Amino acid sequence: MKKRLLALLMCMALMISALAACSSGDSGSSDSGEAPAETVTVRLAKTASGHIYNAIAEEQGYLADEGVAVEYVDLQNAGDAFAALEADKVDVLSNYGTNLPLQYISDGTDLTIFGGYMLTGCMPIFTKTDTEWNGIEDLIGKTVACEPNVYAISGPLLDMGYDPTNEITWLQPENQVDRITAVEKGEADYGLVGTSLNYEVLNNPNVKIVAYASDILPNYSCCRIAGRTDWVNENQDTVKKLMKAWIRAQAYYDSHHDETVALVADMVEADEDFVRAYMDNEHYRLNIDPMKASVEKAWDYMDRLGLLDDGADQINIDDHINTAIYKAALDEAQEQYGDENPEFYQKMQDQFAEYNK
Repeated sequence: MKKRLLALLMCMALMISALAACSSGDSGSSDSGEAPAETVTVRLAKTASGHIYNAIAEEQGYLADEGVAVEYVDLQNAGDAFAALEADKVDVLSNYGTNLPLQYISDGTDLTIFGGYMLTGCMPIFTKTDTEWNGIEDLIGKTVACEPNVYAISGPLLDMGYDPTNEITWLQPENQVDRITAVEKGEADYGLVGTSLNYEVLNNPNVKIVAYASDILPNYSCCRIAGRTDWVNENQDTVKKLMKAWIRAQAYYDSHHDETVALVADMVEADEDFVRAYMDNEHYRLNIDPMKASVEKAWDYMDRLGLLDDGADQINIDDHINTAIYKAALDEAQEQYGDENPEFYQKMQDQFAEYNK
């Protein structure tokens, strides 16, 4: 395995949140609107930033409606999270990007992607205040404080005929805050940081945001929900119930923004101004849909950038994307709760049809 690339990928993963699940067996059903007779416990890999969908689903009782109880498992970093998944200590990971699950799949780990968390993160591209910006091609020939595996910017450059791996000097400090400092000091011409650092960039008088990653590649798939394939296949009803609760949580999120901001600020023990720096930004887009087409594009970009392991060309990435469970959960949620927010459920159905062919 390309250990160096894997280490870089682990550093890049946006640690907004993580969720995992462990089932004691599928039982009970909420289709009748009655509380399930038994509760299935799912283990969640927890980061310092929590998990918006799950926080809403717990507070609003959506998990209880499905007979699902959540147990958080504290993990220090992405490496620990994937190790816990493989060791059967965690069943579902939710917020470790798209590139990390794809890297592990290319290495032979049998994972299945079955949903999404952030569709696009609020990832700013920034430079000094007096630097002119004409577009993503301005990165060519420059030093950029970021990793080349951020395919949301490297991929479009490939499509334009550039070789971003070799035509850009990539400065890769372990701490993303150091990327901001590198641009301030002139050690890098441009930088890119994760969603949670928007407040620092916006409030730094020496740098300016010129674009966001989702300006360069819309709907690029920021974070996917993934689990071990055997667990997903053996616990499909449990997964469906979890997804139903989270679908309802997204419906709540879409129509109760201010309440959710307050919930997240409390969850991460931060001021609302810090949270609003990304949550109020249009580029911060939560979306529970698996977005198969976006994952396929990410796989292709990573392959062309040389980020996948040897033998990845023998893997059909579609074998590691399950859209059926999500669709079943969406259909059931719409049937039961669609009258509460018909526009939301129709939007999600239309999106599924477009991106999961």
